[in-house]
Order: sequence, then C-alpha cells, then structure tokens
Amino acid sequence: MPYWVCVFLEFTILISIVISFVKFKQISRDYLPFVFSLWVTLISSVVGLYFSLFHRNNAAPSNIYFIVFCLLILWQFKQWKLFAGCPKAFYGLMGAFVASWVLDTFVVGSLFKFNPYARIIISFVIVILSIQLLSGERQMPVLSFWRSSIQLILTAYIVLFTVKIITEFFWQYGVILGDDFMISIFYFYIFVNFLANLLYALAMLWIPVTTRYSWPLR
Repeated sequence: MPYWVCVFLEFTILISIVISFVKFKQISRDYLPFVFSLWVTLISSVVGLYFSLFHRNNAAPSNIYFIVFCLLILWQFKQWKLFAGCPKAFYGLMGAFVASWVLDTFVVGSLFKFNPYARIIISFVIVILSIQLLSGERQMPVLSFWRSSIQLILTAYIVLFTVKIITEFFWQYGVILGDDFMISIFYFYIFVNFLANLLYALAMLWIPVTTRYSWPLR
C-alpha cells in the first residue's frame, strides 16, 4: 500500500471534523469530550505527518497524542455517567493512566520511541469500560444501532483499542516473524483506524443537539 494512501485513510477524520464544526453550537455538552478528541486526533495527524516527512520519527507526537486522547475518552465516559456510582474511580483511573504513561515513556522507554506497555494497559482498560457502557446501552430503548451515537462511538473504541493491543504486542515481540508480517500488521491497523473514523463520522451525524434557547442554560 503506498504511503500516501495510508495518509489519506488517516485523514478521513476530517469528515467528522467538518460535521463537528457545522453542528458545534448545537451539540449537547455531554458529547464535548468526544468532539475535542476528534480535534486532537486531527492535530496529531498533521503534526505526525510533519515529523514523519522532515524528522523521520513521529514517536514523540504519537506518544503525547495517545495519553491526551485516552484522557478525553475517560472524560467522555464520565459524561455518560459511567462513574456516577463511584466518582473517585474517575480520578483514580486518570491518575493510573498518567502514571503508567509517564513510567513507560520516561523511565522504561523514551518519549522519542514507541513504548508499548502503557498503550497495552490503557487500551485494555478502555475496551473493558467501553464494553461495560455498551452493555448498558443495549438494555435501553434506543433507536437502531446505526442511529445511536453512543453505541457507534463505543463500538469504534472497542474495535480500535482491541486491535491496538494486538498490534502493540506484535510490534514489540513479532520482529522475528519478518518484515512482511510487521508491514501487514501496520496496514491492518491503518484500515481499522479508517473504519473507526467512519464510525466517528456517522456518530457525529446522530449526536443529540440542544436548541438555541436551551444552550446557554446548560
């Protein structure tokens, strides 16, 4: 697969970005962390492309993006009342995410290298929390799956972070399987990320909106 095809697939996040700007003034505040995460993803893609082209190493922006993105996801889960029964769990997980990332990035590894351990641990937690929220959503009277923004977003998270766990493991320990296998793993992740971008865009279309009169009161 040509490099620029990979870049094009990554930048399909622009579909969600455009929709978010069109709808931003009407989007329910319960979804703002998700919207912010899309913007952060676009910024990271632009910065990562610059570092890839001119510095041949985009590990630093990728590492920073990962923790910011995951903290925004955690905040989104809070907005969806996942921690309503135990508010301290939200702050505890935030601290655990940051601590594991700092340890893996600055003690075990380096900011300028791709560090797998925090990514695997944090991704696993996000998958579990996403499944927990999704199971609750499936028990509620909602519209069809393709018109439920929460279910679309959670499904994207489950698929994306499950694949991230698998790919991080192989990128760390699968070198002995050969370059062709590692390249295939990379392309697989690019494709899954593309599918997640499409789910994000569809979710943006169905995000609940507030009226012009209720927005200032929320």
